[in-house]
Amino acid sequence: MSIVAIPFFACTVFLGVENPAVLHSATMIGTAMILLSRSTKYGLFDPTTQMAYIPLDEESKVKGKAAIDVLGSR
Repeated sequence: MSIVAIPFFACTVFLGVENPAVLHSATMIGTAMILLSRSTKYGLFDPTTQMAYIPLDEESKVKGKAAIDVLGSR
């Protein structure tokens, strides 16, 4: 994430956003940053949390999932 965040903030802070080419570059880098973070969350984090419930019995799954959903959403 920081690999993409550093060029984004460098474009906006050091080069300014007055130049349309710089603004376009910063927008593309910001879009890539959002896409990478969301795809990582939905592709890796969410399935991993669901796999953690597989070995549990039904009651533990319900209680554990509720607790993790509350803590993980913050």
